[in-house]
Amino acid sequence: MEKTRLFRVLVVEDEGMVNRLYSQALEQNGFSVHQVATGEEAVEVSLRQNFDVAVIDLRLPGKLDGLTTFRVLKTLMPGLKGIIVTGYGNRQRLVEAIKLGVDGWLEKPVTVSELIEAVKRAVSSKVERISQEDLLLLSTSDKSALLNLFLKLVMATTVSDVGILWLIDKIDKTVYPQIVVGNEFSSIPSVPYTLSSEWLVELRGKMEELIPSPCLIVPIKWQKEIMGAAGLCRHKFYPVPYSQLDLQYLERFAEWLAPILLTWLYPQEVLMNFTTILETMVGFLHSKIDPMEEQHPKRLRIIVRKLGKNLGLSLHQIASLELAAIMHDLGKLFLPPQIISKPDRLTDEERSIIQKHPVYGEKLLCQWGLPENIALWVRWHHERYNGNGYPDQKRSDEIPLEAQIIAVAEALDTLLSPRPYKPSLSFEEALNCICQEQGKQFSPVVVEALKEVYEELKEALECKPSESEKGIIASA
Repeated sequence: MEKTRLFRVLVVEDEGMVNRLYSQALEQNGFSVHQVATGEEAVEVSLRQNFDVAVIDLRLPGKLDGLTTFRVLKTLMPGLKGIIVTGYGNRQRLVEAIKLGVDGWLEKPVTVSELIEAVKRAVSSKVERISQEDLLLLSTSDKSALLNLFLKLVMATTVSDVGILWLIDKIDKTVYPQIVVGNEFSSIPSVPYTLSSEWLVELRGKMEELIPSPCLIVPIKWQKEIMGAAGLCRHKFYPVPYSQLDLQYLERFAEWLAPILLTWLYPQEVLMNFTTILETMVGFLHSKIDPMEEQHPKRLRIIVRKLGKNLGLSLHQIASLELAAIMHDLGKLFLPPQIISKPDRLTDEERSIIQKHPVYGEKLLCQWGLPENIALWVRWHHERYNGNGYPDQKRSDEIPLEAQIIAVAEALDTLLSPRPYKPSLSFEEALNCICQEQGKQFSPVVVEALKEVYEELKEALECKPSESEKGIIASA
């Protein structure tokens, strides 16, 4: 007889007696339970093992409250179900929870029966996926992964739990669902294609019938030719309306997506602008944390390209390096923004939280299907040549050359750019700071390459000297 799998539940509750009560009740009802008292502990244990459900108190000690904890855990475990427990009613926090996609909201005092019912409901709320046979397959799995990546980026920007891409088949004159990301449904509608916009109106109507909650759908055009449509949805709990800014994000996404779709519909077209489009989207995500970092991915790509070329990397290696550089700091999206933008010196606890972002970034890229080597370069871009970096204290040749290049590139751009905790440096001052760390923080080989491309980079970045404080070295 096949053994029934135990569902794993993570209980995050700082009151010891309540934690034990929850855990005992869940174990008696057949669940495997792990207890922690803080959000930080929840993240640590989730880096080592996966859970099916997390029961999280809204108010937790430390830097991570309940919703922030769930947001990080959901990134590490996309299939995680979340139940928030709160001792005080707050409609705004409830709306935030809905946007994050939690599966339950319990107000104290919580009875054992309420808790068990909520957990059972969460683990049983499985949604059928669309079978591949129901979709029009136009391309390879690599291109599918690329479109999934772009949809996930715009979903993160707009706090959506469903992203859909429809493509038009001009032969049978039908608009088919091609890619569905997030919480999927048993059937995403197709509609007949018409030269007028009637097909878009019909598509929106069918989606409203399928999902009784907010949806945004915009057409995708290339040089006035309609290629398909992109949609976003929020469907859990009750409707939380999209804003005009969300619509603007989706419309811009549709503009960026059009040249990528050319590679689906016209295989002879080469996607030359992929990294440029990606860096713009990642820049948008960075700007939601710190407006001063919107250009950071673009400038980093310029720096690593020059360094990679000087160090003799192949075109393929440079393309992979640029991709890693663009996405190296995505893990910061899952850190408390008040710590990232803090103008004062960080406490030891805050610094420990900041130093988790390379791990979150690696996990995110692996979940998105990017190559393992690119994810590892992201994980190790804060390792130091002398072994004093983080998160794994790698040293010298243990650190891939690509990660060493990203480390120098990020330090250079951080020194050249103003941040809440420091002014910008001139190019000469920034180079001098990095040279002082040659063989300590940074690889001697990469620093020598930086010296050789100094003039090229200075011109490419159009760096204007400013008054500054010398000796500041990038640390986050």
